Amino acid sequence: MVDPGELLRLADEMAGRAAENEGFAKLAVLAAHAALESLVNQLGREEIGSFNERARFLPKWHDLCERTLGKQLDSAPDLERLQALRDAVAGFRGPPERLDRRSSAPPPEVPPALSVETARWAVDAARRVVEEFHRAAGRERADWLD
Repeated sequence: MVDPGELLRLADEMAGRAAENEGFAKLAVLAAHAALESLVNQLGREEIGSFNERARFLPKWHDLCERTLGKQLDSAPDLERLQALRDAVAGFRGPPERLDRRSSAPPPEVPPALSVETARWAVDAARRVVEEFHRAAGRERADWLD
C-alpha cells in the first residue's frame, strides 16, 4: 500500500511542474485522487469491518462519511470535481459520477485542457477534504498535510 501522504507530496511536485508540460498537470490530478483513494481505503479498513475496498471511489467516501460521521463532507463538491477530472484524464466519457445521485446541484465541469491552476486546485482540494474529514471525525490533523 502506498502512503496517502507520499501520493499527495507527489501530486504537489507534479502540480509544481505543470507549467512545463500538461502531462504533469494530469499526473498531479491522478496522484491527488490516488492519495484520497488510498486514505479512504485505509480509514475504511480501520473503521468499518465490512468495508469494500473494491467499490468505486465516490461510493466508498459516501459510505465512510455516513458510517463514521453520520453526514457528508461540506467539501463533497470538491470530491466530485476531482473524480470528474480523474475520469477525464483516464479517458472516461460520460456523465460525472455523483456522491448523491439524487442531487439537484449541477454536476462538476471539467475543462477541455488541464492547466497549472487546475493541477494546483486538485492538490489543494485533496488537502481540504482530508482536513475536513479529520476535523469532523475528531482526529488529529495528519502531519503529512504540510
